[in-house]
Amino acid sequence: MSMGEDRIKQKKSLSQVFLKTDWPVRKVVERLQSLHITRVLEIGPGGGVLTRALIEQPWKVTAVEKDHRFADRLEEYYAARKGELPGSLRIVNEDVLKFDLEEWLDESNEPTAIVGNIPYAISTPIVMWVLPSMHRVKGVELLVQLEFAARLAGVAGTKDYGSLSVYTQLRTQVQIECKVERTCFTPVPAVDSALVFMKMRAHTMPDDFLRKVETVARVSFTQRRKKLRNAIRQFLTEERLQGCPIDLNRRPDTLTPEEYVELTKFIYSL
Repeated sequence: MSMGEDRIKQKKSLSQVFLKTDWPVRKVVERLQSLHITRVLEIGPGGGVLTRALIEQPWKVTAVEKDHRFADRLEEYYAARKGELPGSLRIVNEDVLKFDLEEWLDESNEPTAIVGNIPYAISTPIVMWVLPSMHRVKGVELLVQLEFAARLAGVAGTKDYGSLSVYTQLRTQVQIECKVERTCFTPVPAVDSALVFMKMRAHTMPDDFLRKVETVARVSFTQRRKKLRNAIRQFLTEERLQGCPIDLNRRPDTLTPEEYVELTKFIYSL
């Protein structure tokens, strides 16, 4: 059981479930080693099982933890051990969604990665927080609920596919590495999890354009079971709809991310 879990009661309001086995932690460390990074941002370390493994490596680790009880416990652990550890640890007691990622990245141009066992309740906001900075990191390794991992990697025409799939796949290459059974956590959650790795796509588009694509995809998926024509009427006059390169009788969930790019270029006359 990881540090502090036996004494600090987890908060349901923060969706706190912690790993009680270390093989997923070893996989995260191996992935980071393969990226040859020297600096890591950890989202929500909680009981610290991953944090402790990270600072066993010669890496500069910044851990952002909202719950002051776990932040304090990590401070104590690091203070007692730092003389014998190859890595360094800085703990920030803050909500990660309020943490200035761009400012943190500006502090150093070292090769960097972002990792975390992220709570399901804020998984989408966290991914949306990370995506615009993907070009500045070597990779992002997240432990998420299996259903959420499926949405990130969702393929057009399947139930898992949605606007989040479009956003993520236009900015990154997504790989579901492995399933992590629910019994690996304490308390045991109602669902299984998965390790997901994301890295920047080889060919990316400007951020301002990607935000336009995200707007078009988000609006389209509000009516995912209806014809695309219904959703994009708010962008185009009836007259301009006639020249659309995408068949507007299709459903929004059948368009690939690349087709959303094509549709956005048409809507904004780019």
